[in-house]
This record gives sequence, C-alpha cells and structure tokens, in this order.
Amino acid sequence: MRSKAKDVVVSAVSLMVIAGVTTAALAGTNALTAATIAARNEEAETAARQQVIDADTFEKQNLGDTTYYVALKDGGTVGYVFTAVATGKSAGLTVMTGISTDGTVTGVAVTDDNETAGYVDKVREGGLLDAFAGRTAETFELGKTIDGVSQATKTSRGITDGVNQAVAWYQTIKEAGSRG
Repeated sequence: MRSKAKDVVVSAVSLMVIAGVTTAALAGTNALTAATIAARNEEAETAARQQVIDADTFEKQNLGDTTYYVALKDGGTVGYVFTAVATGKSAGLTVMTGISTDGTVTGVAVTDDNETAGYVDKVREGGLLDAFAGRTAETFELGKTIDGVSQATKTSRGITDGVNQAVAWYQTIKEAGSRG
C-alpha cells in the first residue's frame, strides 16, 4: 500500500517538474521572439497599407477611439488609411481603405475575414474592391452608386459598409482640419 502512495507522489512530482520546465521554455521562447514577431507584424501591416495607398511611411494617429494612419511620401501627407470591421455574411470582415488628401479613394483591401470560404475571393475577382478606387470619398450605396457582386451580396454590403466607415472618418478629419 505504501509503495502505491509513493508511486503516485513520484508521478505527480515528475509531472509538476515537466510542466514547470515546459512553461519556462515557452516563456523564454516568447521573450526571445517577441520583438521579432512585433517587427514582422509591423512590416506586414505596412505592406497592407501600401496596397491601398502609395506611400513611403505611415504615422499612427487617433480619432477618438479610432486609430488611423497618415500616409506620407517624400515627407508630405498624401492621404490616410483607415481600417474598419464590418459584418458581411459573417461578423469580422476587416476592410482597409486608403483615401488621398483630395478625397479620392485610392484603394480597398480585405485584410481579415470570417466569411464563408470563397466569398471574399468572389468579390475581389468580381471587381468590387477595384470599383472604389478613383472615386470621390462619399457615402456609397450598394446597388446604386456602387455595384455589388452577384452571389456575394452580403459580403459586398459588408465591404461597402467598411468603406463608408472610412469615408465618415475621413470627412471628420477633413472638417477638423478646416476648422483648425
């Protein structure tokens, strides 16, 4: 009987030691790679912003609870990049929109989504993202001022809602600048 109790204690202590060593190893790995991961994430985010507006660098700004980026090229402001989360067929459709200082939409990209597989590709291939580029930053109405993509209507509406949120933020910045 005593032997069984001893075996249980030895096994429990062994598992605790293994768990402790594993936890320490994971924590150490995380500490060593955190800066590298953050730098790579920033590079990926900068590359995504460069998909929607031609700029060299981006400066992070805040508008209330909203974070946006001022796009800079050759030291001057060329526009803004906004990221909005909208609901398409599913929640969590992340839409990045570039808008130039003159109020022209420079590009739209979907950077993350929870849509049914293939819907964002269908919208992309159907030309909806490209249809915003070159247009004046004003509220877009699906089916009236911008055409959606057949068989991906909810995704098209979600992307349009994300762009409209970016347009609203742009207009707020523009109005604040004209008062200042």
